[in-house]
Amino acid sequence: LDPSSSPAGSFVEQYILTHPKVVNLLQQTLGSASLEHIDFDISVVYSRPGAVHQGWHADGDHQKGAIDAGWQSDGWKTRLANVYALCLFIPMIPLDDTVGFTQFWPGSHRNRDLVGFGKVAELSQATWDGKCAAAGDGIWYDYRLFHRGMPNQSDNVVRPVVQILFKKKWYVEKANYGEESLIRTISSD
Repeated sequence: LDPSSSPAGSFVEQYILTHPKVVNLLQQTLGSASLEHIDFDISVVYSRPGAVHQGWHADGDHQKGAIDAGWQSDGWKTRLANVYALCLFIPMIPLDDTVGFTQFWPGSHRNRDLVGFGKVAELSQATWDGKCAAAGDGIWYDYRLFHRGMPNQSDNVVRPVVQILFKKKWYVEKANYGEESLIRTISSD
């Protein structure tokens, strides 16, 4: 299903893709904010009361043949492969310690070999807590960045987050979004 043909997709096109700061961000990272050159997927991620924390993971992998920033003594000279996808989280409720939030590991997108080292990020306090002050605030991140959902310790509040994946046209996400829409299209006869 083409996301732009849905009401949510129309909202993204009309209100998000026309915002000057978003246009600038997408041009700087993906090379364009035009739907001729990029595409987007929309989903809702949620956490029910009592949910435990997720394990550390990245939604997107480094592409085959892409380079990491490197660990060598001159690794600072090695340029990371270009961004192919950016994710925008938009929580539908305020995120806090009770309902939970997403915890990010800044800089972890620079090297694919960090898989399994999330505990090190926690112990070294190299994480950032994505607590939002208000519903509708946005958090942008490179699709390769390691992150995890934190526990929902509320008694009865589901934590919904709209996730919009902006990506280069050649990238097709199959692992996290699937290929079938949960939205039924009702046609008039």
